[in-house]
Amino acid sequence: MKKPTATDVAKLANVSVSTVSRYFNRSAYLAEDKIIAIEEAIDSLGFISKASKNVQKHKEKLIGLVIPTFDSSFISMVLAGMDSAIQNSAYRLLIETTHWQKEQEKRVIQKVLSQGVDGLIMMVSSLMEEEVRSLVGDLPVLILAGAENSSYPCLKVDNVSGGKMATDYLIHLGHQKIVHLYSNEIGNRDSLGRMEGYKASLKSADIDVDDNLILNGGYRASLSSQAIQSLINRKVPFTAVFAANDLSALGAIQTLLRNGIKVPEQVSVIGFDDCPISSTFYPKLTTVSQPLHDMGKSAITSMLDLIAGRDIDFGPLELKLVTRDSTSKAPPHPWV
Repeated sequence: MKKPTATDVAKLANVSVSTVSRYFNRSAYLAEDKIIAIEEAIDSLGFISKASKNVQKHKEKLIGLVIPTFDSSFISMVLAGMDSAIQNSAYRLLIETTHWQKEQEKRVIQKVLSQGVDGLIMMVSSLMEEEVRSLVGDLPVLILAGAENSSYPCLKVDNVSGGKMATDYLIHLGHQKIVHLYSNEIGNRDSLGRMEGYKASLKSADIDVDDNLILNGGYRASLSSQAIQSLINRKVPFTAVFAANDLSALGAIQTLLRNGIKVPEQVSVIGFDDCPISSTFYPKLTTVSQPLHDMGKSAITSMLDLIAGRDIDFGPLELKLVTRDSTSKAPPHPWV
């Protein structure tokens, strides 16, 4: 009897021969249904080849991932998406943190490169493109969030649109004195985009932009708490808060409640990200939802395509407003 071939496997699995080849070589991401179909075809045909014998003997392949911190629900959700995608490849993630320090980022990239990575994913980088190129040369690079006007592929949402979406909603509820908590961490261009959307929304509604209501919340609950407390101490009137991420929004809510200010009856609060805690915190947080898990998956599949020399297409990354219990119509008068 004629021995089965890769072509026979492809035909039975209803995939292309090149897809079967990628399965054996682990050279790119494959959807789970295709993997199952190929493996069932191999078992059914009793297919044995040099490639199939050596699937588990390939040298470990690495993708470098440089992130600013692990202390972020945004990053943890993106990492979860990356983990689910990389399982169907021969690659492993090599993760290093920069702690938001530019010089540390340079050292981390050099450390990752010394491990022989095949590609590099950088999340919220503080480096200029020419600085990255001087370090990595021709290595495939993908930027996830934070980049502006880079020739490297960049996977991100429209932060200006998201900032406008959040502020438009608060204005729709009748709010005019709206605090904005942003992040001034080096390289955090996403936050600047959200601030731009906030200002654009106010201007389109003929509401003056009050710089006294724009404060650094640092993407962290502790800093946003301090910022809101400073407004309360100075008795600055406001009826709503738009925080550039969910953690700073939750910090703002805690501080408001601690000072006897009711949320949302006296002050409405809206965040950005839609992290898991947002739907379980009290009150449940209204937020602009990012497809964080999908972003992580797309980052891995796109990097595998870059490594293989293929064109990439991220597809749309849509934002949506999720309304919950932390927002309501503006009160007749500010809390002060």
